[in-house]
Amino acid sequence: MKIRGNIVIILVIFFAFIIGGAFAYSSIEGWNMLDAFYFLVMTVTTIGYGDLVPLTGFGKVLTMFYAFFGVATALYLLSSISSSLFKKHVGEQVGEIKRDVKKEEKIKEEVRDTIKRAVQKKRK
Repeated sequence: MKIRGNIVIILVIFFAFIIGGAFAYSSIEGWNMLDAFYFLVMTVTTIGYGDLVPLTGFGKVLTMFYAFFGVATALYLLSSISSSLFKKHVGEQVGEIKRDVKKEEKIKEEVRDTIKRAVQKKRK
């Protein structure tokens, strides 16, 4: 649960970061909200088509900030999600191995009991 809680927190921060940036670019650069979201997604995912570029000095500084922190946040989010999925997968594998070991132990115990009964029968 702790990992999922962390992912939710990171997602909230990431989307707040993107939404805040979209409002900032919309007001600073005069872009509509769709263009501002598009620009931020292209920046944060490091695609950067270059079809939209900030023209104001403050917009350029904001872009540097968003490129640095947005990419870091996106990578952290992706690594947290992949880590969570990996831990879940490993946990399932460990559970399966434990079940197999228990089955083997049960079979060994049954074999021992059968041998004991056979030896006791033979002694009688």
